[in-house]
Amino acid sequence: MVALSVLIGIYEGVLYWYGFEATESLLYLWQFVFVLLLVLWVDRDSKDHPEIYRPYDYGYLVLLFWIPYLPYYLWRTRGALGLLALGGFVGLFYIGYLIQLMIYIAR
Repeated sequence: MVALSVLIGIYEGVLYWYGFEATESLLYLWQFVFVLLLVLWVDRDSKDHPEIYRPYDYGYLVLLFWIPYLPYYLWRTRGALGLLALGGFVGLFYIGYLIQLMIYIAR
């Protein structure tokens, strides 16, 4: 997930540098893939934490409610470090925009 996020960020940064915009379909596809990878990670990681109740359709529920559940899950399993991890996930999600912002400021 990290490697793909960095590649998409570099792609968006290079296009922004040369005055082009990334295709919307690729960005929507990447956002979907990112969320899917994140949900799969939460599903797999939760198996190592017995304090997390996992009903039969846990993965589907995480996919449906990933926005409110992710901060709760990270806080519940990792405490304050979980909030730092949440910041890292948000940074990875918006890495393309952050690279474009850095290019804008540098110019």
